[in-house]
Formats: sequence, C-alpha cells, structure tokens
Amino acid sequence: MHFLRGAILIDGIILGGFTWLSLILTYNHLPKLLKELLIKNTLVADLIATGLAFGLLSGISQSITSVIGSITTGLLINLTLIIFKNKQET
Repeated sequence: MHFLRGAILIDGIILGGFTWLSLILTYNHLPKLLKELLIKNTLVADLIATGLAFGLLSGISQSITSVIGSITTGLLINLTLIIFKNKQET
C-alpha cells in the first residue's frame, strides 16, 4: 500500500512538470502585451496557471494525482516568475 502512495506522488509530480513545460511553451506564443501583463502581475499569472492546470489535469484524472500535479505546476510557475523577474531587474 505504501508503494501505491509513492507512485501517485511521483505520477503527480511528473504530470505537473509536463504541464508546467506545456504552459511555458504556450507562453512563448502569446502576444507581447499579454506577456508583459503576466510578468508585471505575477499573482494573477500564478492564479491563472494553477487554475488552468487544475482544470486540465482534473479532466484527465479526478484523483489526488491531479491535485499534486496542479500544485507542482503552481510551484514551478511561481519559481519561474521569480527567476524571470530577478533577471529583468539585474
């Protein structure tokens, strides 16, 4: 039974990582005005990304795996925004 919990956690993290990568690649195709808006308002960008990830992942699997995946996506998006904002300031 413990093995199953570990597998669900790992599956959620992998799913979140792939969703994060997909959102980053999608971001590159957005209009410049929208990109600037999302970078300036990181909280809004984080909420949109996490909500979108949860909506997409819960459509695939209505389980704890989708919740773990959306949490992972939210954390990765947040870290990406922090890193990008720090690079712009320096």
